[in-house]
Amino acid sequence: MRTLGAAFLVLVLAAPGWADIFTDISGLPAQRAIERLAAKGVVRGTAEGRFLPGSVVTRLEMVLFLVRLLGVSGQGLVPPEFRDLERIPQGARPAVAAAVSLGTVSARSVELKKGDILYTLTVDKVAYGPQEEVLLTFVISNTGKEDVLFEYHNSQFHDFIVRAADGMEVARWSLGKAFLPVEKPVPLAAGKSMNFNTRWRQLDQNDRPIGPGRYEIVAVHTTKTAPTALSLFFQKGLVVGYPDNTFRPDQPVTRAELAALAVRAGGLDAEAFARATATLPVSDNAAVLPWARGSVAVAIERKMVPLVDGAFRPAQGATRADAAVALDVVMGLLKKYDFQKGVLRGLQESRPPTITIEDEKKAVRTFRVAPAHAVYRNDRRASLGALRPGDTLQFLKESDVGDVVYIEATGP
Repeated sequence: MRTLGAAFLVLVLAAPGWADIFTDISGLPAQRAIERLAAKGVVRGTAEGRFLPGSVVTRLEMVLFLVRLLGVSGQGLVPPEFRDLERIPQGARPAVAAAVSLGTVSARSVELKKGDILYTLTVDKVAYGPQEEVLLTFVISNTGKEDVLFEYHNSQFHDFIVRAADGMEVARWSLGKAFLPVEKPVPLAAGKSMNFNTRWRQLDQNDRPIGPGRYEIVAVHTTKTAPTALSLFFQKGLVVGYPDNTFRPDQPVTRAELAALAVRAGGLDAEAFARATATLPVSDNAAVLPWARGSVAVAIERKMVPLVDGAFRPAQGATRADAAVALDVVMGLLKKYDFQKGVLRGLQESRPPTITIEDEKKAVRTFRVAPAHAVYRNDRRASLGALRPGDTLQFLKESDVGDVVYIEATGP
C-alpha cells in the first residue's frame, strides 16, 4: 500500500496543472472581456483567484484599471493635496496623480473639406502624461485635378491656437514670431499637400502647466479671406477631485460615470459632444442627466455598458464586470490587444505546459503557458489539451517575455 501511495503521489506531482484565471466568472457575459484584460495586466483579482464581478467598482479601482490600460506611468508624480489623501494607499498614489493630470483628446484625427481642398488635423495618440508633448499635424491637401492659388497677408500660412472652455486663448503658435511679406498668391498643385506641425507642451503662453479642464486645439489656414479652421478637444484630467478637495477613493463609480470615463479614455469625446441632446433607446431615457447624455449615447451604441432589462440605470453603481466590458471595448478601440498569431505545431502538457507555433513569418516558436490561463476553441471554452495541431491560434501575453495567458483557437 505504501508503494502504491508513493506512485500516486508522483503522478499527481507530474500531472499538468492548469486553472481558470478567475474562479468566479464562469458563464458570465463578461467572462472573455475579463480574461483578455487580465492577460494584459489591466485588471486583477484577489489572492484567492476571484475577480468579484458583481462587486461595485470604486473610483480608485477604476483609476488603476485606466492607468494600466493607457500605459501611463505616474512614477515621480505627486498627487494633489486632497483632504482625504490618507485614504489612498501609498502605492496607488502615483496612479491617482497620473489620472488627475492625464490628458486625453476627443479624436485622433478630424477632417474638413471645402471643395477640392481637404483639411486634416491629427495628434499622435489618444492619451498623454502630464509632461508629454502633444504632436499636432495640420495637412492641407488639394484632392482636385487643378492647381489652387491661396492669398496670404504674409508668410504665415497657418496657425495653432489653444483655447480654454470659456473661450480664453491659452496659447498661440504664432505669438511673438516674425513673418515675411508675400506679394503673390501661393499655388498648391493638384494632388499635393502642405504639411505643418508643432509640439504643444501642455503649457500656457507663460510656460505654466495648464489646469484641469476642457481645451480646444484649433488649426487655422490663415488665408486673406475666409480663413479655414478645424479643431479637436483636449481634456486635462481623466478623473478629477470634488469641489471640497476630496478624491473619495472608495466611492462607487456610477454607470453614467463609467460611460463618461470609457468614452474619454477611448478618444470618443467628439462623438459624445455631438450627441449631447440625443434621445436614448432605453426605457429610462429621462433619468440620464444632461452632463452624461452624450457619453451614454456613445456607450450604448458601442456596447460599452450593458443595459439592464432595457434600461441604462445611470445612477446605479457599476460592477467590476460592467467596468471590464467597457475597458475591453476601449482596448479594442486603441488597438491595445497585441495578439500574436500562428498555426499550432505542437503542445506539451508538461509543467509548465508549452505550445509550439509557426508564426505568420513561417518561423517556428515555442511559448510557455501560464498555470492560470483561458482557452477557447471555435468560440467555446476548452482545456489546453483540446487544442489540435493545425489549429489557428491567436494569443495574449502580459508582456513580451511573459507566459501565454489567453488563447483563441479555430480548427476543424
